[in-house]
Amino acid sequence: MRRLIYSLAIMSAFVMISSAKANDVYITQSGANLNANINQDGTGNKVGTSGAKVTLDGDAHTLDIDQIGNTNTIAATVEGDTQELKISTTGNNNTATVSVGDHTDADDVHITETTVGSSNTTTYNVGKNAGTADVDIDNTITGSSNTVTINEDGTGTTLTDRKTTLTITGDSNTVTSTHTGAGHHNTTLSHTGSSGTFAITQDGANATTVDLTTSGANHSVTITSDD
Repeated sequence: MRRLIYSLAIMSAFVMISSAKANDVYITQSGANLNANINQDGTGNKVGTSGAKVTLDGDAHTLDIDQIGNTNTIAATVEGDTQELKISTTGNNNTATVSVGDHTDADDVHITETTVGSSNTTTYNVGKNAGTADVDIDNTITGSSNTVTINEDGTGTTLTDRKTTLTITGDSNTVTSTHTGAGHHNTTLSHTGSSGTFAITQDGANATTVDLTTSGANHSVTITSDD
């Protein structure tokens, strides 16, 4: 196993990893204008861990992560303004956990994830301990038994212009999308397949929109909206 550790300060970086063996990548960024591309091919690769997350702290960052294989993991924290995070996962039993505004305010954050495979798990935690605004999450899933959990909390500030778009193709996928805080709760969910389970909760200070399109059989859908 190769272990790679990057510490970047007020600079741009390009990182590319490609190997049939497992790789560990850790990035701690302080400052602006990071541009990083991480490619991992194999089994058991890691981009950060729960105890040593990839951390982007500063403005104008672009992080592009591509993982091909099984049981790969991503653990990342995004702080600061004008952030773009792109994730592409192909394989099974992969896990991605992304936190936005965990300790420092974040504004104008765009997260795009594409997942192809089965039994993958994705979790987004937005605005847990700090203010966030203008957060756009776009997730496309193709496969079966995948799980997506979105927790967006407006505690401590006003979240505006939030947009969550989920496109799912496959069977037995589970989506839980929870938006709380001061309005602009926008969720679009498009589903094709059987036995999908969706729970969408949007709460707080008006401006709540849910656009749901499904196809197939045996859906279990729960939508709760509170102005």
